[in-house]
Amino acid sequence: MIKFATRTINQFMQQQKDLFAHYKQPSIKEDSYVTGLKLANSLKGSELVPFIPINGRQVNFYYCGPTVYSNSHLGHARTYLGIDVIRRTLRDYFNYDLLSVMNITDIDDKIINGAKQAKQEFLEFTKVWEKDFFSAMEALNIELPDVITRVSDYVPEIVTFIEKIIANGYAYDSNGSVYFDVQKYLADGHTYPKMRPEMNADLLQEGEGESQANKQSEKRSPNDFALWKASKPEEPKWPSPWGEGRPGWHIECSVMASAILGNPIDLHAGGIDLIFPHHDNSLAQAEACFNCDQWINYFIHLGHLNIADRKMSKSLKNFLTIDEVLKRYTARQIRLNFAIHQYDAVMNYSEEQVEQAISKDKAYQEFFQNTKIYLRESQVTGPQKWTQNDFLISNSLRSTKQVIHAALLKNFDFPTVIDAIDKLINQVNVQIANKTVRAPLIQSVVQYVHFILGLIGLNYQTQNNSSSDIKFIMAEVCSIRDQVKLAARKGEFEAISNIVTQKQFQYEKNLSNGIVDCINQFQQQVLAASQEKNKQQLFQLCDKLRDEQLFELGIKIEDKDKEQASIWKQYDPKELKLEREQQQKLIQQKEQIKKKEEEKKKQEELEKLEKAKIHPKDMFLSQLDKYSEFDEKGIPVKDKEGNELSKKQKKVVQELWEKQNKIHNQYLESLKKQQQQQQQQQ
Repeated sequence: MIKFATRTINQFMQQQKDLFAHYKQPSIKEDSYVTGLKLANSLKGSELVPFIPINGRQVNFYYCGPTVYSNSHLGHARTYLGIDVIRRTLRDYFNYDLLSVMNITDIDDKIINGAKQAKQEFLEFTKVWEKDFFSAMEALNIELPDVITRVSDYVPEIVTFIEKIIANGYAYDSNGSVYFDVQKYLADGHTYPKMRPEMNADLLQEGEGESQANKQSEKRSPNDFALWKASKPEEPKWPSPWGEGRPGWHIECSVMASAILGNPIDLHAGGIDLIFPHHDNSLAQAEACFNCDQWINYFIHLGHLNIADRKMSKSLKNFLTIDEVLKRYTARQIRLNFAIHQYDAVMNYSEEQVEQAISKDKAYQEFFQNTKIYLRESQVTGPQKWTQNDFLISNSLRSTKQVIHAALLKNFDFPTVIDAIDKLINQVNVQIANKTVRAPLIQSVVQYVHFILGLIGLNYQTQNNSSSDIKFIMAEVCSIRDQVKLAARKGEFEAISNIVTQKQFQYEKNLSNGIVDCINQFQQQVLAASQEKNKQQLFQLCDKLRDEQLFELGIKIEDKDKEQASIWKQYDPKELKLEREQQQKLIQQKEQIKKKEEEKKKQEELEKLEKAKIHPKDMFLSQLDKYSEFDEKGIPVKDKEGNELSKKQKKVVQELWEKQNKIHNQYLESLKKQQQQQQQQQ
């Protein structure tokens, strides 16, 4: 059995290899730029293969953009966040010279139908949704590609491209439409479909769109697909040698990618749902036009996105737009939630997972804030000789770099990258809490962590009020506030007056964004409260400065023990506000859960009490559908048909009776105690 199973597996593996035998791995040349990066290449059955660009460090990268007919949703976020991370990593980590191209599909059946329903001209309709898409991408901090191509701008090039395919013998005109001749293409030794060889004509039909559903009579074969669609009434149309019409969906990417990047192209990417028929057809069209065997050298696909284990769909009411999600979470939290999943694996989106991303984002924020404070308070002029702890962090940093490098080489394995960063941060947190590591080394760690998280598009550098003025102001504010609280505890009101009048802040308002005004107001209010000797009001003013006034400006003050000075941290005010809202939401959820549990417990106790009230003699009388005769205790002796109960049945009802008798007696005893207590109170 073991030999048979092994042989079967080997046969299966060989069959898989044979399916992708068409793929030609780019060879290393004298001018090749070799990094060791390996990609899960869909042209090789998602096998990891070495990435070798055609021309040294230069990488030509095309990826499928959106079909703009509706709101941008989480499926778009999954795809384009993944591609954004890959682009950043290729460029910033591996130092490739990247030229990226993304298309906008603004001619499509869904667009035409949507424009009709909206009673708009189709390009006017697409501009609305294109703007929505790019706004969503900007909100998620997704970088623009180097080149954006719209289908409507490339119709003449599409016509010329189709003419070449016809001239090469791989397409034919039928009733004003043009179809790709799959049988002729295969007969000439080409491979189709390359990435999904198991797919069939039924799935091809799905990818052809609604307008082609009844066009089988025009085709030579069910597998043939449209390159050009003859015009229909009230549809957009362009002139062509075959009559007025519009491009097919698949031809668009073949033409626009080739128009900018030529042939062959290093890298192509898109969602896994596009792999067949769209991407397989795109390959066939381009290779038929150029009479080549391999138009794309590497094809990578982003994995499916499910919502709470179900496919995202409007009909299932789990359709989430990017705008909706951004109202609840920051762009960083969303990016981090996607980054902890491998880009080409199936991802399940759930609120629980987002909570994990929020927690991780919070940990990163605190790491950068705490190291900033550590560096702010450390003196380079102090002792710099390394201790055992310095060597520990240095070795940890180096080993982390090795782990991350290996992970990035292995198909952009960011889940491993993030795990390595988390471990490094945890080690550093321990050391800075004990103040046992030299500042320059911590600075090196901070720079590296910033760089790696930057590949994911996570920016933790606070932009506002980063001047030396604000650092000085906040250091003074924390000191004054600590002194006010200490003096208030001791009742030293005259000392408080001296504390707040010693410092008057007069810095430029544009450097402080309202912070100086806020602090001067605090000083005036504290002075008035100290003159009235109102200790409670002084504490309230200190809390209000911390919890409301400075908080709204993005400043968080953290109070330590009475003997330790408070510290300040600076955040984006919007993110800080959202963080508080998320915390309040979490508290409300916990309270709701607790309330439900209490209600459930109360209901169970009520049910238990009602059951205890029943006398054991009466408990079976309501079950006349089961029993017909009972003894003097109320225990059943005969079933409903008059037959005497079996020994086993008698044992069961006897045990039930005894259990009820016990809880009923307990109930009577509790009533008796209650009556006695009432009598004693009277």
